[in-house]
Amino acid sequence: MPPDISLLRVFHAVMEERNVTAAARRLGQSQSTVSAALARLRVALGDELFLRARYGVEPTEKALQIAPDVAAGLDRLERAFRAAEPFDPAQSTRRFRLLLGPYAEVVLAPLLAAAFARHAPEAELEIAPIGPDLDPRSLAGQSFDLAIGRFSPPPEDLVVSELFSDGFRCIVAPEALADGATLDRDLYERLPHVVVAPPGRWRTGLHKLTADTGLRRNTAVIVSHFLTAAPTVARVGGIATVPARIAAMIAEPYGLRDMPVPLNLGTFPTQVAWHPHNRSDARHIWLRDLLNNIALGEVERGRDT
Repeated sequence: MPPDISLLRVFHAVMEERNVTAAARRLGQSQSTVSAALARLRVALGDELFLRARYGVEPTEKALQIAPDVAAGLDRLERAFRAAEPFDPAQSTRRFRLLLGPYAEVVLAPLLAAAFARHAPEAELEIAPIGPDLDPRSLAGQSFDLAIGRFSPPPEDLVVSELFSDGFRCIVAPEALADGATLDRDLYERLPHVVVAPPGRWRTGLHKLTADTGLRRNTAVIVSHFLTAAPTVARVGGIATVPARIAAMIAEPYGLRDMPVPLNLGTFPTQVAWHPHNRSDARHIWLRDLLNNIALGEVERGRDT
C-alpha cells in the first residue's frame, strides 16, 4: 500500500529544507511528528531516505530518485483542490511566503503589510531574503509564492515581469553641503562616500553605472544594507548614492539632504518572478493583483520625487 498524502508532504518538506526542524516549522508540526512520519515512510519504502549530515540531513539515492514524482504529484493535487475552492482574502488564513531582495524589502514590505492588514487581516505574510541569486526550486517547489527583486538573466522556467523602476539620489550630510548649494561633480567626487554593497550580484549595479559614466566615488566606508547608509553618512559627514525611493525614506529622519546625482545614472527595474503552475490559482492571482496595485502607487510616487 502506498504511503498516505500527509507522509508525502513530510517527505517533500524535508527534501526541500534538508533539515527536519525547518521542515516541521514549515508544516506547522512538531519535530517529533515529522520524525515519526519519516520513520513510517522508511518502513513503507524500504529505505533510510535521509541520513544525518553536519547541518541537517542529506537524501539517499532512493530519495533523490522519487523526489521529482512526489513533488509533481503533490503539486497536481494541490492545484486541483485550490481550483475547486473559492478564495476570499478577507476570510483567508493562508500563509503567503515571499522572497524579497534588499531594495524590494525596504520599499515594499511596509506597503505589503498595510495592504494585507486592510484586505486579508487573517492571512499571514512571511518575507524572507532572496540572497544574491534566485533559486527556481524555491518557487517551483512552492516553498515560496513569488520573488521580488532584480533578475538578470531571468530564469527560463519562471514568469518574470517588471513591477516598476527607480532612479538614484544622493543623501548628503548637512555640514558637507551648505543650504541652497548645488551638489556638483567635483564635490560629489571629493566627499567621503558610504558605499552600499549587498551580497553577491546585488552589489554590481551601481558600481557598473558609475564606472560607465566615469563618475568616481571617494569610498570611505562599505556597508551591506541600505538602511545602514543614512546613520553612517550622518556620522562621517559624507554622502551616499542610493535608489531614489530609499533616499526619500531615510534622508529626513537623519537630518540629511536628498539631492540629485550630478550625472544621470538612469534607472533600474524591480521585477516579480513566479512559477507558471500558479497561473490560474485564485490566491496567487489575488496576490499578483495586489502587487500590481502597489506597484502602480509606487510609479505615481516616483513621478512626484
